[in-house]
Amino acid sequence: MAAVNTDENNGNRKKYRVKKNRPVHSKGINEIYVDRVQPFQQLQARAWRLLNEGKLDHVMLHAIGPAIPRALNMALQLKDRGKGMFEVHTVTSTVHLHDDLTPLDPDRDAITSQTRKNSAVAIKVYRTLELT
Repeated sequence: MAAVNTDENNGNRKKYRVKKNRPVHSKGINEIYVDRVQPFQQLQARAWRLLNEGKLDHVMLHAIGPAIPRALNMALQLKDRGKGMFEVHTVTSTVHLHDDLTPLDPDRDAITSQTRKNSAVAIKVYRTLELT
């Protein structure tokens, strides 16, 4: 959490502590949410296992903000490792994230929230050849 000056109404600056909430998402068996915290090799091994078992024909990789390059890298590595068996389809978007603002002076205001936008990517890694 970081302290930030915000809400400049009539020249009156209020100080808040910002708590950035994680995005809300559904989690299917073939959905992998890439972030900067989880080990890259662990996420990649999970995606490869799901694709290689043959039960699922695709895996969805999701990432926002600074994790987008990791997701793109993972998708391209899965495609290369599949040696022509997999293809990728990428969709970019913008997501709205909600942060909690707690005043540093508890006597002044109540907890409020703010909305910010962040870039997002959804990458479908799908099978193009049937397993024999």
